Amino acid sequence: MFFAQSIAALAASAAVVSACAPELYKRDGHHPAHVKRHLARNFKRTNLPNPIEDTRGWTFDQSEEWNTLNQDWGYCFNGTQQSPIAITSSWGISKNHKPTFHYPSNLTGSFNIWDFGPQFTLDGRLSHHSMQAGSSHRRRMEVPNIEFEDNGKNESAYFKSWHTHAPAEHTIDGYRPKAELHFVHYDENANPRAVIGFLIDRHADAEPSPFFEALPKHANIFDNQTVSDIEIDLNQAIKEVGGYSNFFTYKGSLTTPPCYEGIRWFVGRDILYVNDAQMQDLLSVSTFSARPVNPIWLHAVNE
Repeated sequence: MFFAQSIAALAASAAVVSACAPELYKRDGHHPAHVKRHLARNFKRTNLPNPIEDTRGWTFDQSEEWNTLNQDWGYCFNGTQQSPIAITSSWGISKNHKPTFHYPSNLTGSFNIWDFGPQFTLDGRLSHHSMQAGSSHRRRMEVPNIEFEDNGKNESAYFKSWHTHAPAEHTIDGYRPKAELHFVHYDENANPRAVIGFLIDRHADAEPSPFFEALPKHANIFDNQTVSDIEIDLNQAIKEVGGYSNFFTYKGSLTTPPCYEGIRWFVGRDILYVNDAQMQDLLSVSTFSARPVNPIWLHAVNE
């Protein structure tokens, strides 16, 4: 039932921010190399696309070696604010940097199953060109965005896309939910600037999530058909976690190469619950895509 692809104007940036790999083969860790080789050989004997084939120059099971694969990916190993991190509930929820959401209820964009799972990308007419044209007030009125305080000044960051990871990249007290949803926002120069993160898990007694229920359905990871001109309401996800009033925040990075830093991360404490059928649907169109957590360094958590 899920998501979309990047638009041409920001294709390079959007591809960099997204992250996901073989959930189907090993849900809470990297699938072994011999399994990957075995699957690759089997797919060569069929006419099916190979979900493990590396088309980006990296895989998640190489995460500790990303810096050796490209000279521009040094941050992945020597960065001081790398994401994701292991969150501890004793830190308490943040009282700083609270985001204000300016999301219209009828955003239009495209949805498909990208390399690692579902993704939605905003219609280009409402994103890249709008960010670069007109006054700051006009941009805030026309383009879905969040406002937050950082480094003593108020900032606006503009929504571009969302995608999921399976399992979740962030953990809380060692608990790793089955999935994580990222709302990705860019600054006025089309650089990734902020991510709103939602931890997703199933609950036997959960009602269907209206946010996920409204999305197009895809059969499996091989169903890569793009569904254009769909309308979604980001506010519904915010509503399903109590208005995003409880969150952790820190200075972090992209969770995929080139691992650039300078990202303001928000991770909701409250779980976005789905029912069992919705979780199965999500995992059916996902592959493992969780980078290992990074040690806390200069992340300034909740500061």
